[in-house]
Amino acid sequence: MLSLLKNKRFYIHLALMALLVVFLIWLTVTIVNNFTRHGQATPVPDFSGLYYEELENNPEFSKFSFLIIDSIYDPTKERGTIINQDPAPESFVKEGRKIYLTLVAMNPKMVAMPELKDLSLRSATSLLQTYDLKVGKLTYEPDIAKNAVLRQYNKGKQIDPGAMILAGSTIDLVLGLGDRQQLLPVPLLIGLTRSQAIQKLHEYSLNMGIESFEPGDDTSTVRIYRQTPNYTHKSIAKFGSSVDVWYKSNKNFDFESYLKTIAPDTLMSDTL
Repeated sequence: MLSLLKNKRFYIHLALMALLVVFLIWLTVTIVNNFTRHGQATPVPDFSGLYYEELENNPEFSKFSFLIIDSIYDPTKERGTIINQDPAPESFVKEGRKIYLTLVAMNPKMVAMPELKDLSLRSATSLLQTYDLKVGKLTYEPDIAKNAVLRQYNKGKQIDPGAMILAGSTIDLVLGLGDRQQLLPVPLLIGLTRSQAIQKLHEYSLNMGIESFEPGDDTSTVRIYRQTPNYTHKSIAKFGSSVDVWYKSNKNFDFESYLKTIAPDTLMSDTL
């Protein structure tokens, strides 16, 4: 063993083996980096509002490939333009990454009006959602079929089952009041968004009334901070009556603290 340690050739071979190991490690890292394009991530531009043809013919976007996966009809947007993308704008991806696009449909999507007669309000609401339709105003009239759909309307006109209608349309319902008039409790709407409040009111057989917004607030993000009639466990509202609401931005209003003062037994998570 000692003679081996005194042999110069042993150290030469050992050094060569160490160099070989270092070379193999360097070669492996280089190959992996080239294969994965390590450090070459690039931010994804915002393609919203552009036409698909603009992406294909623009050399600036040649780093990406594109695939249309869906189309959505939106009358507020230019038809044929991009409305959504995945990955999102400003995401960092490698060159050649496929970008999945959703376009504004050229033609409105039409659906067949479902049969709602005799369904309960809850069942009718669920069925309308599956057809991409929304519940609108609830009107009640004397009928033994309590809270069951009697008729359905769109833009003031009665619509028959099977009739073709724009997806996203609002359907107003006429429902039975039952054998006698009853009063309902008013639900707590404080802290809810507009869509959440409408859904909750419909669950209580009530309607959205007058809506008031603070000047300058983004109406898509505000929440309700005041309602009339006020929240109460007692039955004070008639079937189909309305609740007026006022909105504020949660940037300017502490909803959680306010809820503790008006409904200490109700957690914020219960209303949102």
